[in-house]
Amino acid sequence: MLAEFIGTAVFLTAIVYSTDSMILSITLGLMVLLVSGVSGGYLNPVMSLYFFSRKELSAVDFIGQVVAQLLGAAAGVFLGAFMHGYKVLGFGTAASSLDAAPAFAGEALATAGLALLIITLLNNKLVNVIPFAIMLWVFAASNFTPTGAQANPAVTFGLMVYGKVSVSSGATLVLAQITGLLVAVILSMLLTSATAKKKAASKRK
Repeated sequence: MLAEFIGTAVFLTAIVYSTDSMILSITLGLMVLLVSGVSGGYLNPVMSLYFFSRKELSAVDFIGQVVAQLLGAAAGVFLGAFMHGYKVLGFGTAASSLDAAPAFAGEALATAGLALLIITLLNNKLVNVIPFAIMLWVFAASNFTPTGAQANPAVTFGLMVYGKVSVSSGATLVLAQITGLLVAVILSMLLTSATAKKKAASKRK
C-alpha cells in the first residue's frame, strides 16, 4: 500500500505542474520501475482490478491498493499545489467542459491500449519491459486523445480533487477506463486464441 501510495503521489505531483507529456510519461515509468518489486507497480485501480480478476491479488490487497492509489493521488495534488503556490479547488468547482462522447472514446482507447500492452507483455514473459512500454504508450496516447490519456481512475480522481475535472466528467472518464480494460481483456483472449491456432497448425505441418 505504501509503495502504491508513493508512486501515485509522485506521478500526480508531476501532473499538477507539468504539461509536458514526455516528463509525465517518464515520471510514470520511473515510478512503476521503482515500486514494481514491492507492490507490482500498478499505480492504477484499473490494473489492480485486472490482477484481482486473475486472483493474483486478494480482495483485501485489491481494496488496500485502490485506497492507497486514491489517497496517493490526492496527496500528490496537494503536494504539487503547495510546491508551486497553486490552490486546490476541490470537488464540484470545475465546470463540465469535456465533450462526453469524444472523451469517453479517448479514455477507452488509452486504457485499452495500456492494459493490452501490459497483458501481452505478461503473457510473453517480458515483465522487465513493462515500465518502458507504459512510458511510451502514455506519451503517445497523451498526444492523440482529447483527455491527455489519463487511462487511470486515480489520476481522474486526483484531477477532481484539484478542481480540474468535474464530478460528472470524472464519472464518465472512469466508466470509459473500465470499458477500456474490458476491451483489452477481450482482445487479448482473441489474440491469444489466434496465436495458439497458428502454432497448432505449424506443428501439424
